[in-house]
Amino acid sequence: MKTKLLVVSSVALATLLFTGCGIKTSEYNVSADNVSTLRDYKELKLDVGNFTATNVGESSVMCRLAETISTPKGEPFSEYIKEALLSELKMAGVYDKNSDLKISGNVNKVYGSSMLGNAYWEINVTVTSTTGKSITVNTKRDYPSSYLATTACNNMGTSFSPTIKQLIGEIINHKDFPTLLN
Repeated sequence: MKTKLLVVSSVALATLLFTGCGIKTSEYNVSADNVSTLRDYKELKLDVGNFTATNVGESSVMCRLAETISTPKGEPFSEYIKEALLSELKMAGVYDKNSDLKISGNVNKVYGSSMLGNAYWEINVTVTSTTGKSITVNTKRDYPSSYLATTACNNMGTSFSPTIKQLIGEIINHKDFPTLLN
């Protein structure tokens, strides 16, 4: 009887410790600052091409080996970033799907850490233009962590979208971004 209780208890404990519901990041909402910056290019009409990734199809990361942090629709990080950029361009009035000037990108790295005292997202992207020029941007954004895995993982999930806003801001404010457009 004790053996059976021990086995059932062990299975229940293992189930609680090693399974998680998974946490979805939030849908992307445009940044007023990014839109304002892009509106400075009022004469510009720009299209967005494919965004690829070094880790093809990557759409989630593990948080403390307990939870999966994934994009809202399960789309790859590269697609999430592309759609975020498209949203910014459309809101700023500089998007034109028929434009000959097109930017595309490659997501070189997506890394998330939820360590206590060292929680951050780090994303590295190379953006290329039909002009043949490219820039690489590495953004790192800290967020609050926690001793508790549930809180730390929730913070990780909710901080992804603001990290993408920061990434796009760093792309469009990059000193060489204008060279992609000429």
